[in-house]
Amino acid sequence: MRVSLFYVQQNRTKNADAFEEHYLKKIKKNMSLQIIGIANKKKFTSQKQQIKYEGDLIRKKIGNEKYICFDKCGVKVCSKSFANMIYKSNEKVNLVVGGAFGLSDDVAENASKTISFSDMEFSHEVFRVMLLEQVYRANCIFNNHPYHQS
Repeated sequence: MRVSLFYVQQNRTKNADAFEEHYLKKIKKNMSLQIIGIANKKKFTSQKQQIKYEGDLIRKKIGNEKYICFDKCGVKVCSKSFANMIYKSNEKVNLVVGGAFGLSDDVAENASKTISFSDMEFSHEVFRVMLLEQVYRANCIFNNHPYHQS
């Protein structure tokens, strides 16, 4: 199983990095996981311009591969359903997290699925840690590991 996590890179904090490393060590024992930051150093006059530019960057990185994106307007799924989405085939799974202002319409419309973790909004650092925990949990569910208790 190969998973790639694409995200529009924001300022990183050391505390979030420690949590990310914790889950990365656990995940990499059982699956290939790649985290790909998409840097955006440009300044924009509007949020709409920034969202479009970030969407173009995301689409260039992913190319024609299928992906799942995350947005508060997406569907809510339980951990078992998320595990099934990741493991339903042995192909590569691409996960996409947009920038501070969300995903471009183009990215959202072309996703195979858009998932919401909550109606709340989270910082990128917190969300990445939550997503990595769910990827680890999905792996535990798939492998009948006791980490995930029903």
